[in-house]
Amino acid sequence: MNIYDFDNTILKGDSSVKFIKYSFIRHPLLVIKSLLKSLKEYFKSLFKKSNLGLIKSELFSFVKDIKDFDNYINNFILKNQKYVKNFYLEQQSDNDVVISASFDFIIIPFCKSLGIKNIIATKYDVKKGHIIGNNCKGEEKVKRFHELYPKALVKNAYSDSLSDIPMFNLAKNAYLVKDDEIILYHH
Repeated sequence: MNIYDFDNTILKGDSSVKFIKYSFIRHPLLVIKSLLKSLKEYFKSLFKKSNLGLIKSELFSFVKDIKDFDNYINNFILKNQKYVKNFYLEQQSDNDVVISASFDFIIIPFCKSLGIKNIIATKYDVKKGHIIGNNCKGEEKVKRFHELYPKALVKNAYSDSLSDIPMFNLAKNAYLVKDDEIILYHH
């Protein structure tokens, strides 16, 4: 089994940033309103009265107001599939697992469009516009992986970020993905 981060690893760029840009063009007022709410949470976080999960949650709160959301997200994915990296497409396997801090409403349909069945991401309630549980980052990725695959043997782990060292520690081999370069990470 191989495990992968998604943003800047399988995908060139960050799917959340791409989604915000895509949405800003189509629904600028909704996005600006959510951006202002997330900035309020960001300033609270400076005084330890908020956290990254809540900031992210508010930034994406506009999704609850988008009509026909399933069609909307499918059109976003179709527009952005060209950013999937060749290295991944060339080595893709049926038992790959994607573990991402990005929201599930983006990651799950995007991965399914690529034929990836095993997906772990930050959970988000699209109808209510808020995060469910913890942000799936760092140690949380490992926790969620163990919940779903308690006895799995991980051959390779791929990520663009050292925040995924906990994920790297699950694997026999770990690789840093920098643009189109795959670098063996010694852990």
